[in-house]
Amino acid sequence: MVLRKSYLMVLCALMLFSASERAQALILTPLNSFGGGDGWLAPGESGFNPQTNATVRGITYNEVTNRVYVVDRDGGLFVDVLDGDTGLPVGSLDVTGITGGTFALSQIDVADDGAIYASNLSTSTTSNFKVYRWANEAAVPTVAFDGPANRVRTGDSMAVIGSGANTQIVAAGGSTAGEDYVLLSTADGLSYTASNPVAAGAANGAFRLGIDFDGAGNVLGSQTGASGLTQVATSGGPATAFARTSAGEAPIAFDPVDQLLATVDINSSLVRLYDGSDLSLLSTTGLMDDANLTTAFVSNGNGVGDLKFGRPASGGLRLYAMNANNGIQAFQVVPEPASLGLLGLCMIGLMAGRRRI
Repeated sequence: MVLRKSYLMVLCALMLFSASERAQALILTPLNSFGGGDGWLAPGESGFNPQTNATVRGITYNEVTNRVYVVDRDGGLFVDVLDGDTGLPVGSLDVTGITGGTFALSQIDVADDGAIYASNLSTSTTSNFKVYRWANEAAVPTVAFDGPANRVRTGDSMAVIGSGANTQIVAAGGSTAGEDYVLLSTADGLSYTASNPVAAGAANGAFRLGIDFDGAGNVLGSQTGASGLTQVATSGGPATAFARTSAGEAPIAFDPVDQLLATVDINSSLVRLYDGSDLSLLSTTGLMDDANLTTAFVSNGNGVGDLKFGRPASGGLRLYAMNANNGIQAFQVVPEPASLGLLGLCMIGLMAGRRRI
C-alpha cells in the first residue's frame, strides 16, 4: 500500500507539473457578460462607435476601476468609458484643451497606478507629439509631453508601464529607416522628456503597429509581414526578431505576470494567446489558444488595433482585443478544462489510496 501511495503521489506531481506548462493549460473563453452576452461589443452595438474609417484605434483596460477606455473620433473627439463587465457606456473622460496633430488623440493606456495616458498621432517632424495624462476618471487632462519625437510619424502604437516617477511611455508609427520608437521618461510622474533608442538590426517599422513592455527591461514591437515580433532593451541595443503564426498579427499586448503574449490578426479579427516565456517558440509550440467572437468582418486597411490584459478586483485574468472597424472582444484567460479534470481525477485517486492504507 505504501508503494501504491508513493506511485499516486508521483503521478499527481507529474500532472501538476504538466498542468503548469502554460502552453497547454490556458485558453481564451468569452467574457459572456460583455457585449450583450457573447463577449463581443460589435460596431454600433449598445451605442458603441460604428467604427467606420478606423475612427477607433486605441483602447485599454483599467483594472483599478474595471473600466475600458476607448479613443473615439466618430463625430468629434471623445474618450468613452465602458463598464469592464458589460461594455455598456458609463461616461467619458474630460477632453478639455486637447488639440494638435493629425488626430488629436489616437492611442491610450493606463499606468500601474491607474493614471491614464493618451497620445495624438503626429505625421510630421514639424508637428509635435503630444501625450496627455488624467490622474483619474474625474480629472481634467494635463499635458505630460508636448514636443518633437524626432520621428516622421508617431502615435500609431503606444504603451505605458510603471507608476509615478518610474513611469515609462513608448510610442511608434511609420516605417522610416532609422526610426524605431520614442521613449518618454519622467522624474515626477507628471512631465516627460523624450529620447530615441536605437534597435540595432530591427526591420524598418518594427514597432509601428504594436508595441508593449515585457516587464523585464525590454520593448516588444510588431507590424504586419514576415518580420514578426521584435524585442530590444528599453534603452536600445541589438534587436531580435521572432516569427509568429500569421503575418497578419500586428497589434500586441504582453502580460509580464504570467508572461503571456496576445495578438489580433487584422485580416480576420482572430485573437491568439501565446506563451511568452520563450519568444523563439511562438510559431512552433508557443501558441496556447486562438479565438474569434466576431460574426462579421469589416476590412481594416490601416492595420491598426489594440489589446490589453488586466486583473479585475473580482479575480482572474482578462484580455480585451480590438481590430479597428470590428468592435471589441473580451475574454477570460482560464485554465484548460482538460487539465483541471486530470488533476481532479488524480486527487480523487490519491484520497482513495489514503483510505485503503
